Amino acid sequence: MLFATSEPITLNKIREVTDSFYPLKPSVLLGLMDELQSDYMELRRGFRLEEIAGGYLLRSCEEFTPYIQLLYREKRGEKLSQASSEVLAIIAYRQPITRAEIESIRGVDSSYVVGSLLERGLIEPSGKLEAPGRPTLYSITQEFLSHFGLKDIKELPELKSLFPNP
Repeated sequence: MLFATSEPITLNKIREVTDSFYPLKPSVLLGLMDELQSDYMELRRGFRLEEIAGGYLLRSCEEFTPYIQLLYREKRGEKLSQASSEVLAIIAYRQPITRAEIESIRGVDSSYVVGSLLERGLIEPSGKLEAPGRPTLYSITQEFLSHFGLKDIKELPELKSLFPNP
């Protein structure tokens, strides 16, 4: 299963599939996943098993990045613009947050950028603010975590470390 997907697979999904053939207790399955992670590291494989965005995913080891970049040099992915990066950071650190609050922080209209991030699946509506007009609240998605290789939101760097006092 792990070799057949490019998206993180949740432990529940892995259990659902394995239970069809060989039922395992969740603790046993979790232990097997931990054992796989350790084995791949100890054997110095070209890949490792990581827990990302609430699931497990096989990823190439960082030391092979130059080779992989050469392999895919023609297939450049769409990069985030400066504005998209700013809005995404604001949402990640302040979620849930309204577009008006984002614009207040940035000082410019962010409608287009929010729409673009919604289309890419990096943010999602997460409710409505109990205020006049009931503006939409935005939060990051599992796709955001996967895109940035994060297990969960707690892995974001602390703002203090990004902006130390002069």
